[in-house]
Amino acid sequence: MSIDSAYFLLFLIALVAMMAQLLIRPVRTENILFAILCASLVMVALQTLTAQVSSPYQYVFALGTCATCNVVWLISRAMFRDSDSIKLRHYIVAIIIALLVISSRSIDLLVSVEWLSQDNISWLKRSIGEVTQLLSSTVLALAFWESVKNFSAATKPAKVQRVLFATTFFAGVFSCTVIVQGFISETEQSTLRPWFVVCSAIAIITCIWMVLVLQHLERKAVASVEDVANEPQENKQDQLLLQQLESLIIDQKIFLRPDVKMIDLANLLSVSEYKVSRIIRHATTANNFNQYINRFRVEYAKQLLIEKQSQHWTVLVISMESGFASLAPFNRAFKAQVGCTPNQFRSRHLIDSLDKPLPA
Repeated sequence: MSIDSAYFLLFLIALVAMMAQLLIRPVRTENILFAILCASLVMVALQTLTAQVSSPYQYVFALGTCATCNVVWLISRAMFRDSDSIKLRHYIVAIIIALLVISSRSIDLLVSVEWLSQDNISWLKRSIGEVTQLLSSTVLALAFWESVKNFSAATKPAKVQRVLFATTFFAGVFSCTVIVQGFISETEQSTLRPWFVVCSAIAIITCIWMVLVLQHLERKAVASVEDVANEPQENKQDQLLLQQLESLIIDQKIFLRPDVKMIDLANLLSVSEYKVSRIIRHATTANNFNQYINRFRVEYAKQLLIEKQSQHWTVLVISMESGFASLAPFNRAFKAQVGCTPNQFRSRHLIDSLDKPLPA
């Protein structure tokens, strides 16, 4: 495998890992930061691949390589600390490092287009590089420290995740620095160092991806256990709310009001509209509020259709007396619930009553 193929593999893995974060729900801070890290590594791969063919785009891609070690530090804090582990000061440090990297890459871009002279700007490039190196080394050490800090107090699965990250991260950084600079000759460094860099980058993002997936599965398992534990209490509360809702509708004949809305019932029960909607959808066979309230109206209309004092009423009058605003919705709701039209229902009842024998 050539070094170009290795960087292309890094490009693919980083791109897939970045897109995979779109599937995580709910999205957490570490998922967003990991997506940013992967995007920056995609730029690293593109910069190297375009440099191999002497493309001017390598300097443009280089501007996007500003979120590597600084973002790894933030990810490490987010993974191995509480949810509120990253403060504004941590983001500021990471942004400063990113701006330094962008400044250095911008100088290279301006020199490549001959807007700046390399001789006149070399002191600035060297100064930025030294400060960037110092800050980057510091955050790399902090990223490793986050994984081993409070190790003894962590749970067994968390210890496995910490060891996995710490081992992979240390091996990657150690190989790219100590081994390359201390055990490889200067003539061979230009050839071997890219291999160490790309292999370490692939190993680190794969490791972080694995830890994020393991933590996500743990949170889902805990949430499932909590849902099961809370389910009996929630069911009891739902049944009580449903009883209060139906008592309110029947006792006060609220269904006879054509303009009644779900918010009206929620206000009378002193609960949110969402709770009323959830109860109707989950605790009854109705799909929505209109279907639910129309069932009370249809039952009331059935009584009017067969009672003697309302037998001379037209279907239109009965629909309006039952709470429907017009005849068409009444006919649709009645047929959906009873299986026939109001006129057919009335006719069948009349025929049945005539067929009954007179009392002796």
